[in-house]
Amino acid sequence: MTRTHMLVIAGLVGLAGLGTARPASADIRLTPYGGVSFINDENKGTFGVSAALGGLIGFEFDAAKTSLGLLDDIDIVDLDTSITTYMFNAVVRLPTGPIQPYGSAGVGLVKVTGDLDLPIVGSFDASAQDVGWNYGGGLYIIPMPFFGFRFDVRRFQTGDLEWEDILNIGDLPLPELSFWRATAGVTVKF
Repeated sequence: MTRTHMLVIAGLVGLAGLGTARPASADIRLTPYGGVSFINDENKGTFGVSAALGGLIGFEFDAAKTSLGLLDDIDIVDLDTSITTYMFNAVVRLPTGPIQPYGSAGVGLVKVTGDLDLPIVGSFDASAQDVGWNYGGGLYIIPMPFFGFRFDVRRFQTGDLEWEDILNIGDLPLPELSFWRATAGVTVKF
């Protein structure tokens, strides 16, 4: 038998193996969630969605919004703000059984937006964004093959944020953001 024949046979055997049924080693999980972010000694409502792919080791995209409300520590201005996070995470999860603990860590974008009301000048929109990172973990409880719940706790941190050019006076500094988030959600598996 020539080397070419052996490669053709090996290729056909490999293709035949692709058609055989095997248990899935990875899945896709979509989880809308709600919860609380602990920012500046206050609890703020949070909502978002997570899309995860993988088995023991996987990846996740997480997007969430937290309304901060009026910031009281800035004199003479009214600033109604919110934080939006977009994170891409690596996930390590125990993918067997109905109870599946996991840990995650990643980086992404943290954006602060607000409606700023200055005396005499008036109202306008303001925003700031920077790279952020997060780490945490949680628990999937999957009582049915395609449906379950997720409970999650994460720590978020940013670098230095600056309000983008406000009234042509340049960028104004903001403190670093550092906060915990606890959420619960309903998970659908595909």
